[in-house]
Amino acid sequence: MPSPRSGSRALAPLLALMLAIGAMRAGAEPLGGRTSDAQRLTFLLEYVGTDYADAVRDGKVANEVEYGEVLRFTRRLMTEYGALRTRDAAVVAGLKDLEQLMVTRAPADQVYARTRAILPGLAKSAGGAARPKRIPNLANGRRLWANDCAPCHGITGNGDGPASSGMNPPPTPFRSDFLVRLAPQQVFNAVSLGVDGTAMPTFAWAYTDEQAWDVAFFAMTLRVGFTPKRPPAGARFTLDDLAASSNSELLGRLRATTPSAAPEQVDYFRVNLVSPEGDVAPLAGQETTPGGALGSALQIQDAFASVAERVFPRVVGVAGYARDPAWTPERLRAQHDDGWIVANGDALRQPGFRPIRFGSGFLLDDDGTIVSNEHLLRDDAGEKLPLIEVEMSDEAHRVVVVVGAEPTLDLAVLRIVGDLPPPLPAAEFGDSERVQAGHWVIGLGDPPGPERTLAVGVVAMAPQRQCYQSAISATRLQTSLVVPPGALGGPVTDILGHVVGLSVRQKTLAQDQPAPGILPINLVLNLTEALKLAHSDRSPWLGISVLELPTFRRKVDASGAKVSIPPTGVYIDDVFTPSPASRAGVRVGDFLVGLGGHRILSVGDFQTWLYVTGIGASADLELVRDGQPTTIAVPVEERPPTATMH
Repeated sequence: MPSPRSGSRALAPLLALMLAIGAMRAGAEPLGGRTSDAQRLTFLLEYVGTDYADAVRDGKVANEVEYGEVLRFTRRLMTEYGALRTRDAAVVAGLKDLEQLMVTRAPADQVYARTRAILPGLAKSAGGAARPKRIPNLANGRRLWANDCAPCHGITGNGDGPASSGMNPPPTPFRSDFLVRLAPQQVFNAVSLGVDGTAMPTFAWAYTDEQAWDVAFFAMTLRVGFTPKRPPAGARFTLDDLAASSNSELLGRLRATTPSAAPEQVDYFRVNLVSPEGDVAPLAGQETTPGGALGSALQIQDAFASVAERVFPRVVGVAGYARDPAWTPERLRAQHDDGWIVANGDALRQPGFRPIRFGSGFLLDDDGTIVSNEHLLRDDAGEKLPLIEVEMSDEAHRVVVVVGAEPTLDLAVLRIVGDLPPPLPAAEFGDSERVQAGHWVIGLGDPPGPERTLAVGVVAMAPQRQCYQSAISATRLQTSLVVPPGALGGPVTDILGHVVGLSVRQKTLAQDQPAPGILPINLVLNLTEALKLAHSDRSPWLGISVLELPTFRRKVDASGAKVSIPPTGVYIDDVFTPSPASRAGVRVGDFLVGLGGHRILSVGDFQTWLYVTGIGASADLELVRDGQPTTIAVPVEERPPTATMH
């Protein structure tokens, strides 16, 4: 992938060759079929402005080679521009001032500011700089970057791609001050003006102008700490502004009206290309389009595509196998002639077994831990299946072992046996307690085989409580998602690609039939850690449900009641009858502050130590009742089917 700067020594042959072609005039044949005077000269001026900082520091020459090059390029630029019939006297004077600043080794900020001040006039008088003809597609730019740029510049733009080893000079890192000074226009020009055989080969033969702009705009998202945040109300930039301006220039314009504006608010425009009010950044010569419906829709579409690109590599297909006592190679051949045996991959890969359960799962980390659905681990009679296999996004198959499961919630924790897959894009988790009604949610599934599913919906209600021992539906995310059966067990994300839930099978109140449900990711992660410790595949049961103390305090404050609340613990708001807790004398209104010698600070603590204590053991519940401590021993039993709450 070409870069606007692959190191000045590597870029020098490119610029020297371009300049040696001779002073190009309007109407002359452009390099690559589309190069203009404006494009060539603005690229040269931009190069000088961004690279001078590496040549001179603190009034001294830091790199003789680079200093000589930027000074030489400035003088040649003066010659080339001075030969134009359409030259502007103010630009000519500005170039002379620029040369003088460089000769006197002025600070880099002054040189950069001078080049940016000259740039508009130079481009206009030379025939007009290239500009996007449509809103750039950042998702496409990301794909092009990964395919063509990352081998040298690295997937994050850090200059550490696999092909960078031994390159002298090394590829440009799109980092720190360099990226702050960079404008998408400079990247676009670099893509278009490269020459085969140099450190910056031309992509004019491979990319359309639209694709070059896609890459150029995506490059701006590589800023370290890139975190788009909503900019000040009324802030607007045209698409020309965004194409021709660096981050430092855009931030300066924002701070002219809002002194507290931050770089993250420039990031918003880099990724959204719309105003806070949803106005589309207009194309050259167009007025701002109020409402920006189409532009907003396109950006949402790109957001969905980005989620799919980031999350699908971690989605796996899950298959549960039953034994097939009738299986033999001879029987397989009798069913399929020799030419088709290879097509029956399951039978050949797992001889003696046949898959009877299919669903999805999600790789939590690079240690091989997967979360999925418990119902995929059992046959129709409820018996455990002897073999569970997952299909990775690259179609590789791995056998997994069951770490633990929670049948009541249809949650299973699996672990890959043997070699782990290569590192994948990092899993990013959201906070399922922070989602709100109306937020986007995206459900992804990838059951074994070529099928994939992606469903989009909105949140109707966030989880109302953390404890699932009673009113299970209150612990789930209520959404409009329609999740196909093969996608159950897959992740549910917000529009940023942060996982906020896991799709599971649930029973409806009306027909008692399986239907999709969404377990909040906070509950999934907490139970995953508990199941890793306990290795349990049954639901432990005391017969109580609990509330976090902050939730209980809000209820008390709303009612105006006077209740003595301990500093830590959870509130017991329901006791099933009959149940181990009711038989032992636990009451509604008790506060649980300890379980089996472990302090209880949250509902998560209660669930963790309940699993670790395990079915068949006795749990000492440390309670506070009417302000007085008491301890009650309660046996941990398996949750009975009759205790299942919707």
